[in-house]
Amino acid sequence: MSEENVEIVRLGYERWEQLGRPDYEFLDPEIEWRGPREFPDLAEPHFGHEGVGRYLDKVNEAFEDYRMIPEEFIDAGADQVLVFSREGGRGRGSGAEVKTNPTAHLWTLRDGKAVLMQSCWERSEALEAAGLEE
Repeated sequence: MSEENVEIVRLGYERWEQLGRPDYEFLDPEIEWRGPREFPDLAEPHFGHEGVGRYLDKVNEAFEDYRMIPEEFIDAGADQVLVFSREGGRGRGSGAEVKTNPTAHLWTLRDGKAVLMQSCWERSEALEAAGLEE
């Protein structure tokens, strides 16, 4: 099941790239979506598809073309998939290209759907949350 979960998450990122937004078929209707704790307005949990939409609305206030680019998919066991990624886009207003430091997303899946997404500003924090070592 773990390799299957990695493929489900990988497809979720591919669909996001194609659609320009998350593919809600990949997300459980009651998903809990948590942004990085370093950004209090994003860190509070957002619930369900509407909550994910509100989260992305907040992100898009800062970016004209927000992008989340996966770099590595890791089977973290226990129905979890860890994704090392880079995020960025063009700054709204300034037009400046912005790239974040290497970030991570820890996904928890149940019955082929994502039920939790935790974004971590530091990859080491995500590894710890997944119970993995660097």
